[in-house]
Amino acid sequence: MDIINPAKNLYLIPLDQNITGFHHFISSWVYKGEKTFLADPGPKSTIPLLINTLESLDIRHLDVILLTHIHIDHAGGTGDLLEKFPNTPVVCHSSGIPHLKSPAKLWEGSLKTLGKTAEAYGPIAAVSEALLKDAATFNDFGIKPVMTPGHAPHHVSYIFDKTLFVGEAGGIHIPMKNGFYLRPATPPRFFMETSIQSLLTLLNYSYDLICYGHFGYEREPAKFLEYHKDQLCRWREIIARELKKGDNPDMIEHCIQALQAEDPLLAGYQDMDNDARERECGFMKNSVKGFIGYLQEQK
Repeated sequence: MDIINPAKNLYLIPLDQNITGFHHFISSWVYKGEKTFLADPGPKSTIPLLINTLESLDIRHLDVILLTHIHIDHAGGTGDLLEKFPNTPVVCHSSGIPHLKSPAKLWEGSLKTLGKTAEAYGPIAAVSEALLKDAATFNDFGIKPVMTPGHAPHHVSYIFDKTLFVGEAGGIHIPMKNGFYLRPATPPRFFMETSIQSLLTLLNYSYDLICYGHFGYEREPAKFLEYHKDQLCRWREIIARELKKGDNPDMIEHCIQALQAEDPLLAGYQDMDNDARERECGFMKNSVKGFIGYLQEQK
């Protein structure tokens, strides 16, 4: 297991899926200290891997599980993890609580949206309502939840001890040999102003480390949040320009070509292996769809 240890007591656990291209893409974060917590356990498929890794770190108890959002790749395995760590509180946005308590609709929506990928992630087990805590009122262990809607209306980021667990509010970040790759995570329905406001909210706080759900970390958090804020504006400008050219059955492909040519933060795409490129191509299409839907609504 390729555990990453960017700071004292803090560990990134890669949750590599049995899906083409999903190597070092999904992760869980764990802090082992006086109080021990985990952020985003990932899907059911890698809960055994996660548990084995926690045991290798001599973690036998969790004080709290933090969910940035309830999408299946971040939270789908929560109920299964609780079988190993029973009675652990689970913190999430209030609107996510009903879906975790009764996940049938969440699982149905995941299948509809992701198809075979959702099947590979595995079904979603229910979480006891008694364990579910509203992030808006959670105030324990020195952890500060910050509401950051955008990628999802129910997205929450968490700040602890000069560290920001940003989930997908700061985009998709992939470390590369020569720098990094950064992409918006803007599936339909996307609300540009909401996403920008969430980034501005995060920029009001001070921390030294930003920890991404997908994937890795950076030591200049404010700079990377600004990068992403500027990137969202750049994508809006480029995609709006492409839309003005008129209806085109290949519009999404034309937008992606323009983005890859003009957005320097996507340059790392060229250095990815073919499997990772295939993964990113699929997610990039979905992000472009989010922008197109947003721009059409603006009309």
